[in-house]
Amino acid sequence: MPSLPTLLVLRALESGPMHGYKIARWIEQKSTDTLIMKEGTLYPLLHQLERKGYLKSDWQAVESERKVKVYTLTEKGSGHLENERQEWSLRTEVVQRVLFGKEATSYGVV
Repeated sequence: MPSLPTLLVLRALESGPMHGYKIARWIEQKSTDTLIMKEGTLYPLLHQLERKGYLKSDWQAVESERKVKVYTLTEKGSGHLENERQEWSLRTEVVQRVLFGKEATSYGVV
């Protein structure tokens, strides 16, 4: 099953290149502060996704010479995101059926 943090990071970068802090804030904002991506989760995940070729990074200067590492989604990463989205959708639908049974549709869940 796809990892939720992986899906969230790839989705954030689908909207454009970002540095780590901006990725975390994007996720928080899109989830109305429900999903919080901690640094201890985010940065190792970014490095792992970069090693797999899903992201590329480069250092960019911001705010008076300070440099930040900016991540960009690669074509391989975009394809992986689409595959993971489909897998996530299928798995969550099945789990909702198990949890809510036939009533799932009455809750608007499935």
